[in-house]
Amino acid sequence: MSQQIEAARRMINAFNTGKIDDADEYIHEEYLNPATLEHGINQGPTAFGMVVQWVKRTFSEDAHLEEVRLEERGDWVRAHLVLYGRHVGTLVGIAPTGRRFAGEQIHLLRFVDGKIRDHRDWPDFQGTLRQLGDPWPEPAGWRP
Repeated sequence: MSQQIEAARRMINAFNTGKIDDADEYIHEEYLNPATLEHGINQGPTAFGMVVQWVKRTFSEDAHLEEVRLEERGDWVRAHLVLYGRHVGTLVGIAPTGRRFAGEQIHLLRFVDGKIRDHRDWPDFQGTLRQLGDPWPEPAGWRP
């Protein structure tokens, strides 16, 4: 198994366990997932840790990613995953529904110096919202 595939699996394990104390071993100091910018999260292993905590807060401590397939090409790994969870925290202004869901996701990971630096993910929001009962955001939305 390549070091990049191993690092991708360590990232998946962090989401599953909430364990992030070793993230600096596989997450680059310039790590960036653009989806986190709207939350004011900066870069690096600390930002990655905040994302892991957000997933656990929003989709329950039992939330977990199932690996469907990992593919590698050069500096890139593409992860086909399924997120299983229960909606227990506010999600883009949508109050917790308590409902369980399973949503397919694609994650693109770019490696620099042997660590994950660039991370883009595309979750199935439409399917997830349907499983949550098609809820609407609260009147205040998601902005403070």
